[in-house]
Amino acid sequence: MLKFRISIALLIYTLTIISCSDSNEEVPCIVDTTIDFPTSNITQIESNKHKVYTDIVINRSAEVVWNTLTDFENMPNWSSSFQGLSGEIANNSEVTVTYILPNPTTGQPTESQFIRTLSYVEGQQFGWSAESTTFPGIVDNHIFKVEAISECQSKFIQTDEFHGTNSFFTTNDLANASLPLYNQFNIELKNEVEK
Repeated sequence: MLKFRISIALLIYTLTIISCSDSNEEVPCIVDTTIDFPTSNITQIESNKHKVYTDIVINRSAEVVWNTLTDFENMPNWSSSFQGLSGEIANNSEVTVTYILPNPTTGQPTESQFIRTLSYVEGQQFGWSAESTTFPGIVDNHIFKVEAISECQSKFIQTDEFHGTNSFFTTNDLANASLPLYNQFNIELKNEVEK
């Protein structure tokens, strides 16, 4: 009798597992609210070399974040600074980068365009590295990166590294001017993706 009861219990347990695993119901992805905070800092690497690091957690999949980030036609509708790229979007292609930035002399928002060779890895990151046309002598290395945390949460990372010398602006000046703009872009991207 005991063996019969154990056999029945095992059969019920097995059927329960099978019915649960065959269920078409999608298990909801749970957002980890303990990591929902931005990070930003500037690190001096050498006397004429500074790195800017910013990140933000976005409560959507990495694919959704990437698709929004690389929809350059729509970007001017939500971004107050980076307006997007035009040209062939592929690794080592030449693109035109468009920004709206404060004029160094007047402080007024001014559209700036420059041509860069794109570093591009589909679904992961893009960026460029070249000598600044506005600040000759200083080279930047600007990267936009998306990392998956879970199926419904991602980390967006924006970094830049400035090195070299310019008569009027140091790499520290450029890093400090860039940090608030990058943080603002990160917040605007998060708002656009999560709306």
